[in-house]
Amino acid sequence: MKFRPPTAAQAAALSLSGAVLGGLLIGALIGDRWDCNPAAALVGLFLGIVVGFYNLAKAIWTKK
Repeated sequence: MKFRPPTAAQAAALSLSGAVLGGLLIGALIGDRWDCNPAAALVGLFLGIVVGFYNLAKAIWTKK
C-alpha cells in the first residue's frame, strides 16, 4: 500500500478537530490546576473552536 498525502479536506478536518480537542484539554488541565474546572474548560473549548475555524477559513481562502 502506497502512502498518499492527505487531501485538503482531510487536513482541514484534522486541524479543526485537533484545535477543539486541544483547547478543551488545555482548559481542563488549567481548571484542575486552579480549581475552576468547568469555566476553564469552556474557555479552552471556545478558544479551540475559534482557532480551529480560523485555520479552516485560512486553508479555504488562501491561493496556492
